[in-house]
Amino acid sequence: MGEVKRVFTRCPMCEYVFKAPRVSTYVTVGREPDLCPKFPGRQLDGSRVLQYSVTMCPSCSFAAREDFGDLDLSPIERYVLEERLKEDGLLRVFRTSPPPWLAFHAAEVCGQERALAARELGDLCLRASWVCRKEREYPFESTFQLRAIRYFMRALKDGLVGRELSVTTYLVGELNRRLGNHREALNWYVNAARTSEGDPSLTWLERLITQQSKLAREQAA
Repeated sequence: MGEVKRVFTRCPMCEYVFKAPRVSTYVTVGREPDLCPKFPGRQLDGSRVLQYSVTMCPSCSFAAREDFGDLDLSPIERYVLEERLKEDGLLRVFRTSPPPWLAFHAAEVCGQERALAARELGDLCLRASWVCRKEREYPFESTFQLRAIRYFMRALKDGLVGRELSVTTYLVGELNRRLGNHREALNWYVNAARTSEGDPSLTWLERLITQQSKLAREQAA
């Protein structure tokens, strides 16, 4: 799985000091069509690696993908975040016994209040869906896929360009296919192919689009 270290971390919101896991290096053996990395060994080991990409304070539930040491929250931000986290239904229910995906949900909630870009929020939800799949929590996988789609579609309206535009458009298609919306997926694959056409760095994406378009047509029949 890779070498896991636990380092002392101070929460930028409540200033609680705790040990957070960090993975220095890890090995992958390819990716699934929604770009979820494949890890050697057990599915649960891969889930742990993904979970370590988000840090959540065990005291107040503040969470982020960034290193906490790089964050400097103002008093107003801390107050607003504290109130939002207290009011969140999923955190109230699961705080005492956190499921594997909870840190991603907390990071999404905090990211909304910190005005993170829609593409970043979508990526948090996408990664949460990967964790749910590896943990076999399929209803929550679908929930996070739907949330990722909404964020990605908002990001596309914000004017993504280049590789990010092509990959995000493709992901909207692939997540729709996984949710059973096969004809919708086909439309998004077509759009993704148009945006990636002629870019030699995206030949891997063009292969994926061809492969997944064929699968979506078969599933839609």
